[in-house]
Amino acid sequence: MLGRHVAPHEYGRLDVFAVDRPTVVTLVSNELQALCPAVDGIQPDIYEVTISYLARTAAIESKSLKLLLTTYRDRRIFAEHLAADLADRIDGASDGIDDVEVTLIQNMRGGIITTVTARARR
Repeated sequence: MLGRHVAPHEYGRLDVFAVDRPTVVTLVSNELQALCPAVDGIQPDIYEVTISYLARTAAIESKSLKLLLTTYRDRRIFAEHLAADLADRIDGASDGIDDVEVTLIQNMRGGIITTVTARARR
């Protein structure tokens, strides 16, 4: 997806590229949003997300990850489910990716900051 126009129907597909040797990769973004599933209307939950994985033979292309993150904006999903879903999707992008861990830090709501960590099921 890097270097070209990406059609909306492609959002959510992760692109990968080959790496020469195993490398630990950590990606951090504060651009993850989803809708609160417990509140009617548009009540966005805003997160900082940290994604860590072992790129054994493949790594995630960052533009495709950014576009994947935007697909959650209109989904009603709890942080616990979101972290697990994201971990599994990243893990499923390639057999060359292992040890995926996703940590979400939700912006303060009601005086509480929630942190959730999930590992891929593999």
